[in-house]
This record gives sequence, structure tokens and C-alpha cells, in this order.
Amino acid sequence: MDHTSLPPLDHKQPHHELQPPPQSNSTWLNRKTLSILVAFILYISIYRPKFPSSHDVQNNLENSNLPLEFFDLSSLSGFFIQDEYHRDPRGFRIYHPKSSFGLIDHRSPDRWIRFKQQIELLSKNSPRHVKHKVIFIARHGQGFHNLAESKYGTPMWDCYWSEKTTDGKLVWGPDARLSSLGKAEARVAEQAWTRELANHVPLPEIFISSPLSRAIETMLITGVWKHATNHSDHTNQPHPQIVVTENLRENIGLHTCDRRRSKQSISIDFPVVEFENGFNDQDLLWTKDFQETDKQLDIRIKAALTRIFLDSKTSNLTYISITAHSGVISSLLRVLGHRPWPTETGGMIPLVVRATPKKTPTRPPNPGPSATKPACPVSF
Repeated sequence: MDHTSLPPLDHKQPHHELQPPPQSNSTWLNRKTLSILVAFILYISIYRPKFPSSHDVQNNLENSNLPLEFFDLSSLSGFFIQDEYHRDPRGFRIYHPKSSFGLIDHRSPDRWIRFKQQIELLSKNSPRHVKHKVIFIARHGQGFHNLAESKYGTPMWDCYWSEKTTDGKLVWGPDARLSSLGKAEARVAEQAWTRELANHVPLPEIFISSPLSRAIETMLITGVWKHATNHSDHTNQPHPQIVVTENLRENIGLHTCDRRRSKQSISIDFPVVEFENGFNDQDLLWTKDFQETDKQLDIRIKAALTRIFLDSKTSNLTYISITAHSGVISSLLRVLGHRPWPTETGGMIPLVVRATPKKTPTRPPNPGPSATKPACPVSF
């Protein structure tokens, strides 16, 4: 049933109902008006979906291993070719000069202006409690862990080398850094963003990063945040917000490349970043014995996305930049019901996201046990 508007009232009177005498018309009408008003208030309080507060979500995250799901989250198609199932991702280059990040309307000179108008119209024509955001989510450039996995192959990487921090030549743990190729990939992204900003691509209003160094460094080299300084969209703040968020890190556990450094160490290397409220100095999540499964990761990423829709820093923003990891991007696509789309190191995928509050928050399904280290090939 659509509860966004009241059902029509039935004005037919039963045959046995007595009409009020002429002298009591005013009293009768006042009582009828009051009854309608009370019914309307009850209807709104019972049926209208309510947008939860950030306080509700924070309390929930702090008091449960299975955070409540406040929203139905989905991606909207019709804007980017990455949304369309008939498109073949092979050979697609997100930063090609003619791709416009995959915008379907990529040939129009005013393509990004029209895109912004479409997003504004989308929000204007939606119920007040339904929210929309455009998320540009990027994958970090190549890290030394990616280089090591390519060197030894995925089976040997997962069962043996990922637990180490080095092979004597490459160092990938803890908290793998960008390789020279990874830095070059971030500079390619910088060139693409500079080009599209000249064509009026929406400038992200906030920049959010995983706490792992390779993601932060990629975001800083890409440098989109520099364009926000003194930009007309940011005249009310002295500098762009660059926020490090714990829940946007790669699958937690087993791999030393995914063990983050302390908050203090991150601050020393990247003094321009801020940290979300409650960010712990030490990595309290990583463990050498277990690793998150995809199901567990999806719960975490859904909670992270929920927080973006509700946190006071981001709830009223439309355009969001996130820099994270392949696992995070794959999880986000699953959470949103988006088609799978591979993202190369240094790549990015834009998403138009809708959040519709649930009438009653629900718990996610039981995530089951964590993963353990796979066995190595017999030949090892």
C-alpha cells in the first residue's frame, strides 16, 4: 500500500445515521474536523516512514555486532554505462578522454550540467524522506601487495605470502604502500578529473577514505580535493573535508597488507586528513587467524553507507568521493543491487544511490563464521 498520501474519506452516510439538528451544525462540524485531524495525526505517526537520526544509528553500531538496517539501498540506472547489464566492461577505460567517467550522455557539450539537473529533478520529485547521493568510489593505485600477488600468483599469495610482510625484496605489510606504478595510476586519475572539472563535472563536497595508506595516498595524489579550496561550492568552509573512515577498509584479517597503522602514524604521514568520530588509535579489528567473508563485509559496508546518509557531515551533501579497495567496491555493488563491474587499480566507478527508510529497521541475516587461511597447493 502507498502510504505517502491519505486514502479518500468515505462521505456516504449509513441510512440509520441521524443528521444533526440545524441548531447544532456548528458543533457537529467542529467535532467532524477534530476527528479528521486526529485520524490524520494517527495515520502519519503509524504509517509514514521516518528518517532515522544519526544518534539512532551510532547507538545501534556501538551496541550490536549486527547493526540494524535502516534503509532499503539501491543504485539507479540510466546515468552511466556501468549500470547497464548489456555493456561489456572489457576494454572500457574509465579515464579515457571520451568516456566522461562512463556517462551515457558523454557526447553533449553540457553533459555534466544536464546530469546535475537530472539529479536535482530526481530529488525534487521524490518523497521528502527518500534521499539520493552520487558517489564516485575509486580504487587505490597498485600497491606492493598487488605486485607481490602478481609475482607469486593468487593461490600462493592467499595461502602463504599474504601472511608475511616481505619476501626480502618487496615489503607489503603491515599496511601496504603504493608502488611507483600505483602513484602513476593516481596521476592519470588526476588528469581525468582535471579534464572533467573543466567540463563541469560535479565537484565532490566531501572526500572520504579508507584508513589504509594506499587509499589515502591515492586520494591525495589524485588531488580532486585541491580543486575544492575556494571553490564556489565550498565558500562556507575554509578547506575541503578529507575524512578517514574505519568501515571502508579492505577485508579485515589474515593479510598483513590490510592491517592498518595507528591513528598517530597516519596523522604524521598525512596531516591534511581528519578522522571520523570514535576512530581508535590502534587497529583493534585485524586478526592473523581469521578474515571477513563477503557476507560479513557486506554488513559492514552497508553500515558505512548508512552512516554517510545520516552523519551530520554528509547527510545533506549530494556528491561524495570515496577512495577504498576492490573488495569494498565489489561489496558496495552487491549491497546496492548493482551489476558486477571490475575496477582496476587506480580506477573508479560512479554510482547514483537511493536510500528509502524502512518502516521498521531490520537485522541483517546471520553472517556465519569468518574465513580461515586456505590450504596451499600440493606442489608447494
